[in-house]
Amino acid sequence: MRGKKPKTIEKIMISGYYGFNNTGDEAILQSIVRFFKKRLPLIKIIVLSHNPQKTSQAYKVRAINRLNLFQILYFLKDTDLFISGGGGLLQDATGKGWSVLYYLGLIWWALLFKIPVVIYAQGIGPLHKKLNKLLIKYTLNKVDLITLRENNSRELLLALGISKPPMYIYADPCFLLKRRSLEQTGTIFKEIKELSEVERRLLIGFSLRETKDGGTDFQKNFARIADDLIENYQGRIVFLPFKFREDVSISTEILMNMRNQKYARIINEDLEPEEWLSIISQLSLVIGMRLHSVIFSCQVSTPFIALNYDPKIRYFVESLNLPELLLEYNHISFPEIKKRVEYILENKDNIKKVLTKKTEEFERKAQANNHLLLNFFKFLVEEQFHK
Repeated sequence: MRGKKPKTIEKIMISGYYGFNNTGDEAILQSIVRFFKKRLPLIKIIVLSHNPQKTSQAYKVRAINRLNLFQILYFLKDTDLFISGGGGLLQDATGKGWSVLYYLGLIWWALLFKIPVVIYAQGIGPLHKKLNKLLIKYTLNKVDLITLRENNSRELLLALGISKPPMYIYADPCFLLKRRSLEQTGTIFKEIKELSEVERRLLIGFSLRETKDGGTDFQKNFARIADDLIENYQGRIVFLPFKFREDVSISTEILMNMRNQKYARIINEDLEPEEWLSIISQLSLVIGMRLHSVIFSCQVSTPFIALNYDPKIRYFVESLNLPELLLEYNHISFPEIKKRVEYILENKDNIKKVLTKKTEEFERKAQANNHLLLNFFKFLVEEQFHK
């Protein structure tokens, strides 16, 4: 086990997709920072972020630019633990293809400085490029600990030939977050609550994102679906931008293509994860592409229709044993949506019970993940002390 000189204050560095206004990744960061600060109040946490000022203010940590190599190396050489943390970092299906190289590169810098490395609560893949698979195999066999959020990721890593570090399956860290009471929130929550209680109609959340094969057909299709839900179920549509600017843009374009625009609204605010939990708790159901819109729905026992544009969506729904709530991305149409809406209306109570029970299970797993990480870190500190 690697170690360094004993210190009175421990430091950890956390890398991930932070500072991009992505609710899911911010929820993961909030969860891990909160846990460490509660257990080790004096710990110094350094986060690599796209928006260091915002990250620093939000989580009361030191945040540095994720692309400033000189600053990263300056802080890294004095770090006790490097955490490659949360979400789907090691995949080459989205983005411009550089993310695998970026995140593996940071791990290699930590290894060169003899810093212990933990892969924390990640979902691995999809991986298409042979080079990325080889690099991941070579790099992850040199880290100290791997924790994953689903068994499919473990199977992928085993298939790649990763066998040296201990590997555990837990759950997404965001299951440790709790929704805020509506009394602590602003007017937007009161509007949603009033809409759901006074009108007694289906209040349907749309969490949509752009995809490589999207375009105007995507927008028009979802505009038609929203209109049909309004006309067939007297529904009200609430657009949930989980990646703020990008999702507000696509939601606005869909809204502009709708016939019934007056019965839909976009939440045009960059909300915190626990505020999103509060909003989703007031909805009748969520139609979600964003993984954490589906996860958050599960957390507050709100039924959902998960749109499977990425394997991570399917993995999560499979873990709930609720295949009826999954809809393949290339089969999205109003008849298919209607089929699932009818199923949800007929089985609402049972679905809510399943979601509540599963949330309790995932919360225990997420807590166990953090305790494993904490015990590993304490072991490192004690080992350094005795050197």
